[in-house]
Amino acid sequence: MSPPRNDAPIEPTFTREEAWVAHAALLAACERFVGDGSDGEGPPPHRRVLYSIERDQPLDTDEAALLRDALVDYLGDAPVRDRAIGRTLLRRVDDTSALPERDV
Repeated sequence: MSPPRNDAPIEPTFTREEAWVAHAALLAACERFVGDGSDGEGPPPHRRVLYSIERDQPLDTDEAALLRDALVDYLGDAPVRDRAIGRTLLRRVDDTSALPERDV
C-alpha cells in the first residue's frame, strides 16, 4: 500500500547548491522532453517547477513529483560534485511530499 498523498503545498527550502542541482536536473528533463518529440504537447511541465524554485514559491504535489523524477533521472549521470547534494535533496523532497516511491 502506498502512503497517502499530501495535496498541501510543499515548501522545501533550498540551499544555493541544492537549487543549482535542482535547476540542472530540471533543465535536463526539459531537454529530454523536447528531444523525445513531446514538445508538440506544449512547453515542458518542468518549466513550472523551475519558476517556482527561482521565485521561492511552494511546490504543489505535481511539481514535487516532477522534481523528484528529474532528480532520479539526472543523478544517474550527474557530475560527481552534484551527486551527494542531489541525493540529499531527493530524500528531502520525498520526505516533504509523502509521495510513493517510483521504481527506477
